[in-house]
Amino acid sequence: MSMKQLTGLVLSILFLAGCKTSKPTSSADTVTITPSVLLDSITIVRSKDDLYQASVTKSIDMVHTHLKVDFDWTTQRMNGAAELTLKPHFYTASSVVLDAKNMDIKRVALLENGLKDLTYTYDSLQLNIALGKEIPGGQNFKLYIEYTAKPNEKKIGGSAAIQEDKGLYFINPLGKEQNKPQQIWTQGETESNSNWFPCIDKPNQKMTQEIEIKVASNLKTLSNGLLTRSTQNADGTRTDVWTINQPHAPYLAMMTIGNFEVVRDYWMGKEVSYYVEPNFKQYARAIFGKTPAMLEFFSNRLGVSYPWPKYAQVVVRDYVSGAMENTSATLHGEFLQKTSRQLLDENNEDIISHELCHQWFGDLVTCESWSNIPLNESFATYGEYLWNEFDHGKEFADWRQHRSVNGYFSEAKNKKTADLIRFYYDDREDMFDAHSYNKGGAILHMLRKDVGDEAFFKSLELYLKTHSYKSVEVHNLRLAFEEVTGRDMNRFFNQWMLNSGHPVLKINYAHDADSIYIDITQKQSNDKGLTYQLPFKINVHYGGIVMSYPVLLKNKKQHFSFKSLGSPDLIDVDPERVLLCEKKENKTVDEYVYQYQHNRHYNAKREAIEALKDSVRVNEKAAALFHQALQDPFFGLRKDALNYIGHDSTSKFLFLNAIERMASSDSSNRVRQDALSYLAKLKSDKYMPMFTRTLSDSSYKCVSAALSAINKLDTTLAQSAALTLLNEPDIELKGVCYTVLSERYDNSLNQLFQTKLNEEAGYTKTNLYYHYANYLTHGDSAIVTQGIQYLYEKGAEDVSKKYNSSAQKSIERVRDYIKKRSDAPFYPTLKTLADDLIDKLKKRE
Repeated sequence: MSMKQLTGLVLSILFLAGCKTSKPTSSADTVTITPSVLLDSITIVRSKDDLYQASVTKSIDMVHTHLKVDFDWTTQRMNGAAELTLKPHFYTASSVVLDAKNMDIKRVALLENGLKDLTYTYDSLQLNIALGKEIPGGQNFKLYIEYTAKPNEKKIGGSAAIQEDKGLYFINPLGKEQNKPQQIWTQGETESNSNWFPCIDKPNQKMTQEIEIKVASNLKTLSNGLLTRSTQNADGTRTDVWTINQPHAPYLAMMTIGNFEVVRDYWMGKEVSYYVEPNFKQYARAIFGKTPAMLEFFSNRLGVSYPWPKYAQVVVRDYVSGAMENTSATLHGEFLQKTSRQLLDENNEDIISHELCHQWFGDLVTCESWSNIPLNESFATYGEYLWNEFDHGKEFADWRQHRSVNGYFSEAKNKKTADLIRFYYDDREDMFDAHSYNKGGAILHMLRKDVGDEAFFKSLELYLKTHSYKSVEVHNLRLAFEEVTGRDMNRFFNQWMLNSGHPVLKINYAHDADSIYIDITQKQSNDKGLTYQLPFKINVHYGGIVMSYPVLLKNKKQHFSFKSLGSPDLIDVDPERVLLCEKKENKTVDEYVYQYQHNRHYNAKREAIEALKDSVRVNEKAAALFHQALQDPFFGLRKDALNYIGHDSTSKFLFLNAIERMASSDSSNRVRQDALSYLAKLKSDKYMPMFTRTLSDSSYKCVSAALSAINKLDTTLAQSAALTLLNEPDIELKGVCYTVLSERYDNSLNQLFQTKLNEEAGYTKTNLYYHYANYLTHGDSAIVTQGIQYLYEKGAEDVSKKYNSSAQKSIERVRDYIKKRSDAPFYPTLKTLADDLIDKLKKRE
């Protein structure tokens, strides 16, 4: 760029900065431009408008991707040849820009009567290709690209939901890690598949696909669609060809390679398969066995039959998320592999139903931008509710949803309040939060109750059929509901999906001989001033008679009154507890007791228990209600009541007998675990026989609670039990064992911790770094010095770099805790060593 051009650019920038209407600088980003010798610097205030996340313009459409890939396990690289069929979306095109991150590009050519090499530029992120001619809109053309993908040679990003963004992962590539299989797998969401094949890596693209995967003959492969060909090669390898003829988004492409056992079921003639490690083959149907029933349920409930040619689920090691809904081939983290004994405590149905529901919402119909990711995640979250309601009943579904909604409220109270569909964010990974998942699921539940079941599911059917194999935005969903119901749905969508926060309601009840009075004041939780329109019912109970009044709250302050049939036992706003809101009511103890006993909905009962938790010590009726709740037929209410009981002397006197019974014989492992934990806090030797007996219980949750309880009473016995129980496979139990062992210093345990760091994997290994650091904080100079050096070696030798951060944090923890010890004169020397090791690990990131 010449000096004249640079001067013109600077003057233009100054002009724009001076004329632009911007937000206050306190909430804006600043960009500093230093134009060499012309000026020292220019500071520009960047307004919120510059952060607007529009859907990416579709200049070029992907049509079909054909890949040929093979792998170098030693270097953790993938050699690829891509044949891409593309077309200009509308306008004539003479160039194309592809996402291709951190690759060696070897050849780029136009496939047209042979290969014609093309001119291109490449900046390690995008491949800008000159086509050498004008191609009319809508006309297909083909590119051929030879490349090498180098996923481990890029800077790692990610989010809370998806911890890394390398796209392609080699697990134990050199075979040096004990008890860990060698695997390769991919993770595409959000835009990480362009780390292993060139593409337009945006959610509003759709493509069909064929992948030829060359592997050692002893390994199995999995990808989207069907295995259409498998060929033994002369060099002893095998090439598997996977084909999907229905278009899907690039981020949903996947492949997995490893030594899996495959267990097969079938649904409507389609293969339903489960890829697991050999040791879990006998448990595969216990883990995944409800999948065919879920396929039947969702197909019927949504009015659209499962659209893909097969459905596979595979479990991999060291996965960077919980699970991923790749088209026709869901990938799960290793925590999903459980023995029959582990499944007694917790099944995997929420995860399995969530990812399966995505095959419709996300895969068949895909959000056109990450701003619209709730169109994927909110529906999948609500899919969990729908399955639970169908298979386990509404009470259980409401219990699970309450826990989910609490996740949103917790995030909101931590000062994160954002629009559900939000077009302003710094990083697309920010969209994967408790708003997009938890809050969105609750909003869909309200929408269902607002329009009614028949209209809700008819609207979803229309939405899915209209937009099959296409990308959508939130207004497509709104229009489907408007077409079915005949209603203008803008108010609902604007206040819930295109806005932030939730209503906070203050409700006052009163009555006299003639009338019932309800006064409601509303405000928005984040004080932005929105006045909600909220339809709900008000139920008035007179003995066995219930009068139900549909109302619409539409003002900040609103008064409702109804003719009275006498003195009411209960006036109940939103009796099904559908509204996503916080509320404060002036109900009495008698009214809450009546609510628990006469409102059959879980959340109304739970609300009554919570409201009376501080009254049990002073009010006999409240105490009697808690006794009733501790024996409720539904385990969730027993669990809630137990967790609301305090540890003061009055509470113990009132409820200890019931809690002892629950700890020893409740039918729910979840309840028994909580009861054991309650008794543990009493630190009474009276319960030691119960705790030691429970160490051999069939429930790992109860064993974990018992071991924690014993550790409060007899650390020597707890340590002995922990050494025995460490061989059990349960993650929660292992965590308790390592906690017990790390709290007491014993030189002999140092070698155990180091051995286990070699043997453990996944979440257990990540947590073990923390526990070993805790153990070292009690050690002498020799043990601590050798220990942090060992932590450094483990972090440095990890080729996946997965444990590098864990090693750093562990060394920091040891250094910082030793500083607080009064008996550690070796601290200055230790600090110098620790800082040096942390620096070295950071350089290896």
